[in-house]
Amino acid sequence: MSNQVSAIKKISSQLNDRYRQFLELDTLPSHMPLAQLDYFLTQAMSRHYHVKLHLAGQDAPTMSGYLSKGPKDTYLVSAPHQKLTQLAHLNQINFVERVDYLPY
Repeated sequence: MSNQVSAIKKISSQLNDRYRQFLELDTLPSHMPLAQLDYFLTQAMSRHYHVKLHLAGQDAPTMSGYLSKGPKDTYLVSAPHQKLTQLAHLNQINFVERVDYLPY
C-alpha cells in the first residue's frame, strides 16, 4: 500500500513539474543569428521595406520605419510621416520584422 502511495506522489510531483515548465512565460527573447540579421537588414534597405526593429532589453518593437546605413555598424530608422529619424547599433538589434501595411 505504501508503495502505491509513494508512486502516486512521485507521479503527481512529476506532473506538477511538467505543468509548471509548460506554463513558463518568462522565456528568453529570440535573437537572430548575425548572418541572418545582416541579410535581413540589407534586404530591407535595398528593397525599401518598412520594418520594425526589436531591440535588446525591450519587449515590444522599439523602432519602426525605413532603414538606411549609418556610420560603422549603425542604422538610421526614418519614419517619414512622423518626420523622425532614430539611430540603432547592430549589437542592439534582436530581430527585424517586416511591416506589410502602414498604420495611419
